[in-house]
Amino acid sequence: MIIAITGRPGVGKSTVFNKVINALKIRGFTLYGFYCPEVREGGARIGFRIVDISTGESGWLALAIDKASMLGYKVAGRRIGRYVVIEDEASRIGINALTRSTGSGKAILGVDEIGPMELSIPRLKREIIRKLSEVEKAMVVVHRNLSDTEIIEIFRRRNAKMYTVTEGNRDNLHSVLINDFIQ
Repeated sequence: MIIAITGRPGVGKSTVFNKVINALKIRGFTLYGFYCPEVREGGARIGFRIVDISTGESGWLALAIDKASMLGYKVAGRRIGRYVVIEDEASRIGINALTRSTGSGKAILGVDEIGPMELSIPRLKREIIRKLSEVEKAMVVVHRNLSDTEIIEIFRRRNAKMYTVTEGNRDNLHSVLINDFIQ
């Protein structure tokens, strides 16, 4: 079973994701995968981290070009908007996080999010596709304009349940998702 959640930026997708993950951990499920929080300095977004759900290990997924240069990263890499993707760091942490499954029936893959930055890294994209194709249970946050045909085909083939987070459902949607996993 794959559950995918989407919605416009800032609507609360990551909040719903975190509520579900925390509730499932309390119920004895093993969660693995990664999430990608934004990082702000002085109110301005400077980039995104990639964090292993199991270990807490983190690194840069992407940095604003000026910040990447200041921190000594190559700025000639893949760019998504005003950000440069830190491919080696993100790939290492993301792939390690995706391959941590215990194989237990109570293991759930969690990814927040599958979007342009994550999918711009070929090795990470391949591992995301592999895991989504074979995993027993997963909850993923997907970019609202997801257009990757391989991911969409996996969702179709696996009969993924797609939920859109809105202002009207964001306070209660986590309960629905938790019930989907524990039934």
